[in-house]
Formats: sequence, C-alpha cells, structure tokens
Amino acid sequence: MKKLVAILMGGIFAASVSSAFAVESCVKCHKSMDKVAEYIKKSGVKSADEFVDFLRNKSAKKALHKSVKDEDIKKAFAEASKK
Repeated sequence: MKKLVAILMGGIFAASVSSAFAVESCVKCHKSMDKVAEYIKKSGVKSADEFVDFLRNKSAKKALHKSVKDEDIKKAFAEASKK
C-alpha cells in the first residue's frame, strides 16, 4: 500500500512539474499567464488544438512559436483557461 501511495504521489509531482515548465516557457516572453489568457481571448480560439494552429500558422510571431512543443502550448492553454 505504501508503494502504491508513493507511486501515485510521484506521478502527481511529475505532472505538476511538467505543466510548470510549459507555463515557464510562455512566461519567459509574455511575463504572466494573465497575458497569455488575454492573447487566447483575442485570438478567438476555442480549443488547445486551434491554439496550436493559430500560434504556428496565423500569429504575428509564428516563427518563434514553431520551436515550442505542442504539449507545452496545450498545457499553457489549459492553465490560461483556468483563469
């Protein structure tokens, strides 16, 4: 039972750390998740996949966003959507 709890806690920690890195990569340029949420609202996208497509193909800084992983963009979308 202790091993199961330890494994679950490790998984939760790993998930929180990975989402924190996604948020950190966006906050490097955008300064806060509030700004990211504002940009999402302005773009008019409704899903994480639409947000990835928008950033990679339609945004003014599309060349910069091509180096960001899809997973990181989707995690940032989920985090910004919470706000």
